[in-house]
Amino acid sequence: MKKILTLIVATFALITLSACKRADIKILMPGEYIDETLVRAFEKESGKKVQITPFESNEAALTKARTEKFDLYIPSDYMAEQMIKEDMIQKIDWSRIPNLNRESSFPEILNDLLLELEADFSLLDYLVPYFWGNLGIVYNKEKVTLEQLEEAQWEIFKHKDLNIVMYDSSRDGFFVALKSLGYSANTSNETELKEAEAWLKDMTASTKITFLTDEILDDMLVPRYDISLTYSGDAVYLLSEQDKLGYFVPSIGSNVFVDGFVIPKEVKDIDAVYDFINFMSSYEHAKQNTLEIMYQSPRSDVYNEMIAEGSELYDYLGAYEVIRHENDELFRYVPTAKTFMDDAWATIRAGN
Repeated sequence: MKKILTLIVATFALITLSACKRADIKILMPGEYIDETLVRAFEKESGKKVQITPFESNEAALTKARTEKFDLYIPSDYMAEQMIKEDMIQKIDWSRIPNLNRESSFPEILNDLLLELEADFSLLDYLVPYFWGNLGIVYNKEKVTLEQLEEAQWEIFKHKDLNIVMYDSSRDGFFVALKSLGYSANTSNETELKEAEAWLKDMTASTKITFLTDEILDDMLVPRYDISLTYSGDAVYLLSEQDKLGYFVPSIGSNVFVDGFVIPKEVKDIDAVYDFINFMSSYEHAKQNTLEIMYQSPRSDVYNEMIAEGSELYDYLGAYEVIRHENDELFRYVPTAKTFMDDAWATIRAGN
């Protein structure tokens, strides 16, 4: 989900690994998902050394978290839920994060989605929001019209005459298919999941589609594809670099996500961990971070400032502002569905 070449991520990993032994706080997070000047500023202010180890997917992060010790993770919502169920993370002590108020700090749409989970469990008991956004379609305006997208919605990914790229991700692929079929992305109904599998197999058999990971961003800067499945922060970046591109979120429903800080059961220095979370959550630092990374800030004051006319990101409002649609959902951890999706995706990709 991040605007960076895999090669640079790998280089960054080597640099951070060299600091491993002397780090006071070891953080496992997506590659290039933080303003590094803020990390240096925290180190200077606190006297604590920070080591950041990047990951390319939530699933890769989970594997790494099971085998190595870290002091802080930044996963997506559904992966945090899995970590909760596997008893990997501890509850958040919100009194130690005075820069955020869990009751009033977040944008209305994000807050409403989090509240909808309350009947089941409270994500905010375990996660401090870091960035959020939605899933949509970046499109080449010279090849695809907004009218086409509004009519086709997610079915645009079955358009036989378009050059298409999609994340190589079972979660994202099935999210698109299930929403296009009118189902919840969190279904555990086997019939619905099989229909989604058939939808995806039909897509791969009848269209010119490529599956990539981080390379999508570099390719869309050209742009090499007519449409791309893209997360909103990456869309802001792409639109800021290439004026041929637009961003569209299907109104029949999309994935609204939240990535956040979660704390492992055991950490070396819990005070330093909370100091870092609080430091990154201040208005000043949250604003600086969102301007650098271009994902939506979880602070309502920063978010509202960014969508206000004249802001630094206003020219890319179509990607930065999250518009809530009736069938938007946070993705959940549903073990049986996840197993089905992963197995089916392997078959779908093998036939592509």
